[in-house]
Amino acid sequence: MLSSQRVFETESIDLAAYLAAAGVTPTIEKAIGGNRAMFTFYETPELLAAIVDYERGAALPAKRLLNVRSWLYREASNVVKRGGV
Repeated sequence: MLSSQRVFETESIDLAAYLAAAGVTPTIEKAIGGNRAMFTFYETPELLAAIVDYERGAALPAKRLLNVRSWLYREASNVVKRGGV
């Protein structure tokens, strides 16, 4: 049975870091037809609220954001090097 769960995708590491620091874990894959990573999040009320907060310029602790961004960068680099997930 196929899942009907909706997803939100972004190539923006800054947005992905914000969402991950807000507690929403992404799946990282190589973007189709590109050399960049695609960050995919399952749509939940928490995700949608975090996206709105990000767009409004809400702040999260800087150290947490930097740590999460560094982790995402390493993971995304590995995914792109391997050519997929």
